[in-house]
Amino acid sequence: MRGLSPVLVTSPTVRSGTTLLQRLLCSSPDALVYGEEIGKDLDLQLQIFSSRRLVYAHSRQRFAASLERVLAGDSGDWILDLMPDVDGYLDALHRGAFAGLDYCRQRAEQAGRPVWGFKYPGWPPHLTPQLFEHLPGTRVVFLVRDLADTARSAKAWGAIADVHDLQALCAQWAQGVAFMQHWQQEHPVLVLSFEALLAEPAAELARLQDFLGVSGIDARVLDQRINNLTQGLDTRHGHNDYIPPASLTAPEMALVEATTRAVQLNKLTAAPGS
Repeated sequence: MRGLSPVLVTSPTVRSGTTLLQRLLCSSPDALVYGEEIGKDLDLQLQIFSSRRLVYAHSRQRFAASLERVLAGDSGDWILDLMPDVDGYLDALHRGAFAGLDYCRQRAEQAGRPVWGFKYPGWPPHLTPQLFEHLPGTRVVFLVRDLADTARSAKAWGAIADVHDLQALCAQWAQGVAFMQHWQQEHPVLVLSFEALLAEPAAELARLQDFLGVSGIDARVLDQRINNLTQGLDTRHGHNDYIPPASLTAPEMALVEATTRAVQLNKLTAAPGS
């Protein structure tokens, strides 16, 4: 699967603007960015592959000896976990883990869109090295939004019900930013600011197009405020089109400000190649 070169559109947490970025990229005739279900499937597959690789590696000799005895005609042992060649089996699991992505690539190319990928806000940092290990051609577009605005949007969507939810969001945001500060130094990562994208769209979209080698992104997408279904009624919220952000209480805002002060965003946004 080393021929797969997806684009991962991600962010420290949900409600950071990755859907807007996805829509912008899909407006280019060169790109097709699939949605979060693809990312969820890949997340699950990588977790499974990693855990099984560890299990089988520790029992490699026992599995090989058991198989050798059975093939020699001795089936008088406890063989409930009889395994084939472990390396070959792991290779098959590996190919299976990325079969879905390979299909995504095929469909994008058939549609005449050579640049393809998926969006997954809050992609787990610990899975990023695995993704690059298996798919070294991966490129990352990392979108960072002001934490207070992220929290307001998450609260409006019902993702923040109490202080514990906000603490979890802040911790995830800080962890994601800190990880990418390190990862971007030696890997193909483009860091975009949500605020800069809205304030200076021409410059930021030029950076995005140059990084991915695409053209024709329609800047008019930025004029459409959409964060909910536009067709039919979304029963979770009782209306469609746009859900306005919620306000934060004074204690909530204090937590957000403390988290922001602890994270050196300048190291992320000012890094070479970002």
